[in-house]
Amino acid sequence: MQHKIKGAPFGIIQTTANNRGILKLYHESENKTPTKIVLTNTTVLCTHSIPFHISIPEFLSFIAPVETHVSHYRVIKEANKDTYMVLMKFKESQAANIYFEQYNNRRFSSMEPETCQVLYVESAETEQDSEPLFILVSPEETCSVCLEPLGESKSGILTILCQHTFHCHCLLKWKDGSCPVCRYSQKKTVTEDGGGSHKVFQETEERVIGQSDDNDNECAECKTKEGLWICLICGYVGCGRYQGAHAYKHYRETEHIYALDIASQRVWDYVGDGYVHRLVQNMADGKLVELPDNTRPDNTAFSQQEKLESIALEYSYMLTTQLDSQRIYYENQIDKVSSQLIKLTTQLKQLEIQAKNAVEENEYLEHQISLKAKEASKVMDGKEVAEKSYEIWKEKLEALKDLWLKEKEMTNTLIQSNEELSKSNELAANSISELNDQVRDLKFFLEARKKVQADPSLEGGSVETRQSSRRRKGKRRPEGR
Repeated sequence: MQHKIKGAPFGIIQTTANNRGILKLYHESENKTPTKIVLTNTTVLCTHSIPFHISIPEFLSFIAPVETHVSHYRVIKEANKDTYMVLMKFKESQAANIYFEQYNNRRFSSMEPETCQVLYVESAETEQDSEPLFILVSPEETCSVCLEPLGESKSGILTILCQHTFHCHCLLKWKDGSCPVCRYSQKKTVTEDGGGSHKVFQETEERVIGQSDDNDNECAECKTKEGLWICLICGYVGCGRYQGAHAYKHYRETEHIYALDIASQRVWDYVGDGYVHRLVQNMADGKLVELPDNTRPDNTAFSQQEKLESIALEYSYMLTTQLDSQRIYYENQIDKVSSQLIKLTTQLKQLEIQAKNAVEENEYLEHQISLKAKEASKVMDGKEVAEKSYEIWKEKLEALKDLWLKEKEMTNTLIQSNEELSKSNELAANSISELNDQVRDLKFFLEARKKVQADPSLEGGSVETRQSSRRRKGKRRPEGR
């Protein structure tokens, strides 16, 4: 075996048809006997000499730190009826070595003297009719507690003494130490002999549905602890008709027709409105055969053993039927929860997307508000500057307006003066024109007179003159002499 700790004990496990184990303990690997099945895939350890008062859930809680490293647990009886052993198939040999170092010779409790005895398993021998140590789990095989496939769990699987296999974490929740399927219990009950001088321990196999040492059962509605009935389909606990009738109310709501009286262990049929008769199947044709009620006197010649077999067969059939109903019920519940979960998951994703969009939109709006606030601040500053400029330009405008009015007044005065001067200039120009005409006429007259005086032959002649184009209409030039 690989990774074996030096000096550690090892042994050979031999299982028999009655699910008991024979452990052959060795201290030196050279002295081991030939084996039939050599475990080479993984390292297998055996924790032996475990007292029966330590239940399987308690043992699993004790070794909880290494639970994830174990793929399969197998519980086997020992020759000593007060103890049992657990074979542990580890996923890795290193984890097995760590378990051996930490738990070997470790006390189960500080209040008890028993210690955890661990050894390596070199090989296993099985008889022809006995079960294999570690079964191969098929994909269709499911855990009877959670109804999930055995191979899809992260925790290991556990095979107990009655050969039923479960998930470890499912069996941890089953507190009474019995099998959830057949109610097999490895606990010890204490009985006293006739003299009462000493006590004798005996092993019990419990196969009656609903028996429990737990007195904490109470109605799920009114919390009463009297007249309780438990639904065989879903396990709902309610009170009887003489209390609050919550068990009957549960039947009306769910239509689960079978309920077990916890006190008398009798099954009530709500549809037939009476207790269920003991029914078994005929082995030949599979038809149901009604057996006499156990309250009637026994007039048959059957032996006690046959009666016990009939009772066992009856409860096996009833258990199978109710487990099928339970499976169908929980499958429907799981489908409903799954559909609701899918719906809620979809809604959650949509809400997350909406929330994300709302956050992004909020951030965008906050950014825009910040930009607009800055712009508004700039605009307010510009407004103040503009108002100051407006006041200045308003004052300047008032001054320019006053100046304009003065200039306009002066302009009007100058225009008036200009018109008057224009008129005066026009009159002066007319006077100058007339005077020029007169001067010209005078010059002509003088020149003519001079010529006449100079030439006596012109004396007594007449002189004609043409009117000047510059003279005004109707005004004649004076004639010369």
